[in-house]
Amino acid sequence: MLNQHPVHKNHTSIFHKVLNGVIMIVATASPLITVPQLSDIYINKSASGVSSITWLAYIFTSAIWFSYGIIHKEKVILINGILGVILGALIYTGTLLYG
Repeated sequence: MLNQHPVHKNHTSIFHKVLNGVIMIVATASPLITVPQLSDIYINKSASGVSSITWLAYIFTSAIWFSYGIIHKEKVILINGILGVILGALIYTGTLLYG
């Protein structure tokens, strides 16, 4: 079960509750910034100018964040990491297919 880290449980102010909500939205939405790149690759069937090495590094760092989220039971980091791995892997695959 994923719970809030014990350090953060004491924050019950309105500011902290709002900030936690904003962080959840940002953590989920930020990997989605890659969707235009993803759609461009697969719709146009071209990965011209897209670096496969960069996206491989993106997958690697996202996997580390995902692991960190699991170990520390931090839902926001877990969501961000898994979305990063999935979307990065799709883009990396596109670079191999259409690059």
